[in-house]
Formats: sequence, structure tokens, C-alpha cells
Amino acid sequence: MFSDESELAEIREIEEGFKKAYDGDAKGTVEAVDKLRDFAVRLIYLNATAENDLDVKALMIAIRDIGRVAAERRMELVCMATSRALVDVVVEAAGKEREPLAVKALSLLGSLALEFAETGMDTAAKGAAEFLGDCGKFSSKRKMETLVSLAEVYLMQLAMKALDKNLSEIGSASIGLLGEIGASSAEQTLENSTTETAILLEDLGNTAVIKKDEVYAKAVIQALGNLGTTVSHYDLKNSLIQTAWSLETIRVLAQEQGLKTACLEAKAVLESLNTAGMLDEEQNLERIQEIKTFHHRILKKN
Repeated sequence: MFSDESELAEIREIEEGFKKAYDGDAKGTVEAVDKLRDFAVRLIYLNATAENDLDVKALMIAIRDIGRVAAERRMELVCMATSRALVDVVVEAAGKEREPLAVKALSLLGSLALEFAETGMDTAAKGAAEFLGDCGKFSSKRKMETLVSLAEVYLMQLAMKALDKNLSEIGSASIGLLGEIGASSAEQTLENSTTETAILLEDLGNTAVIKKDEVYAKAVIQALGNLGTTVSHYDLKNSLIQTAWSLETIRVLAQEQGLKTACLEAKAVLESLNTAGMLDEEQNLERIQEIKTFHHRILKKN
């Protein structure tokens, strides 16, 4: 009986959330979103069953869909509330080791961030980017690399969209947050995740250079520099080699495209990293080949 009553309450709250959103009632919609989040978190703490998982996912999707309606109606406050609610679900699900639910919530958050950027909701998009960064760093500390990778990929996609739509503040924030996730992964000695960050930043940097956007290119170079400094402290040689290669690739491309400032900055950052001799040591040949294979796989996946 309690279960039936609970499900009825959830359905009523979903309906109320959409009604408030369509009516333009920001305060009422935020309250409904918070209740839906509370329902989802409560279910996460119950025993995991197929039915339970479906209920949690339905609640998460409802939160995401309310966020979409809010974006259509330019309700920044509600957009932020839906992002925050999904982050709470990610954290709670990860904490209870219910990774599939955490992955679903993070995917919904990432898709919302992209939609906010697409519809010109700059504040909401930047806020969602910050939440993605928080999720990525939280996941790295728990050594949940699937969630780390997912947060990184969505931040990369958000930065790409911001570059296409000339949303410099969102793009710079996404690039910086991507670098921070990589640094957090380095601190946890998650070398694959750290190396993936360098690869994604390289792709962003190359795209920025090709589009002759020096501001974006310099933001990527700075993020790679910060990442390289952290990586060198934890002796992650594969990641340091990839970071150095990424910087050199961007430097050469910037030189070819006539972006002198970006070229000089990439050169200076590369020289500041402690990579002396690493690319020439014979014992690194096998490692370099492994990194090349990993590099190809990451870019193909994204």
C-alpha cells in the first residue's frame, strides 16, 4: 500500500512540475524538481531491483524534461535547479555503488548542458558545466573511471558547441574544468583517465587553431600546462608524454595557421614541463606505441 501511495505521489509531482513549468511559475517548478530529486534519492537507498531502477530513471528523465521546458521558457533558475538535482542523484547513486544510475543521471546532465548552450541559456550552461566538473572530480576520487570519462566527454562536447556558437565564457569554463578533472585523476594515479584528458584537450586545441580562435587555443594550452605540472608530480609518464605531444601538436599547427601568440605560448609551456629525454629513451618505444593506440581509440570514441 505504501509503495502504491508513493508511486502515486511521484506521478502527481511530475505532473505538477510540468504544469508549473508551462505556467512559467519558477518558484513552484523548483519546488517540484526538489521533490522529484528527493523521491529519486530515497529510492536509491532502497534495495536495488529492476522495478526500483526503472522508477529512479523515470524520475531523472522527468527532471531532465522539466529542464528542457524551462530552457524553452527562458527560466534560468529552474534550469539550474534541474542540473543541481541531477548532480545530487549522481553523487548519491555513486555513493551507494549504483553506478548504472549514476551514469544515467550524468548523461542526462550532460545532454541538458548541451541543450542550454544550444538555446542560448548562458548562465544555465555554465552552471551545468561546473556541475559536470564537480561530478568528474568527485568520480575520480572514488576511482569510478566510467563516470570520469563521461564527464570529460560532455565537457569537451560543450566546449566544442561553445566554440561553434562563439560562447567564449562557457567554452573557457569547460576547458578549464576538463583540465581540473584530469589533474584530479592524476592525483588518484588514474593514468588512463589523465591521458584521455590530454587527448581531448589536444583535439579542442587543434579545432580552435583551425578556426583561428586564439583565445580558445590559449585556454587549452594553459589547461594542458596545468595538467602537465600535476602529472609530473605523480610520475605518470604516459600521461606526461601525451601532454607534451599534445602541446607540440598544437604549437606546430598554430605556427602553420599563423597564430604567433598561441605558438609561442605552447612552446613556453612545453619547455616548462620536465620532459627532458623522455621522448628519446629507447625503453619508451613500447610505451609510445601503446599511447598512440590509446589516442586513436579515444578520438574515435568521441
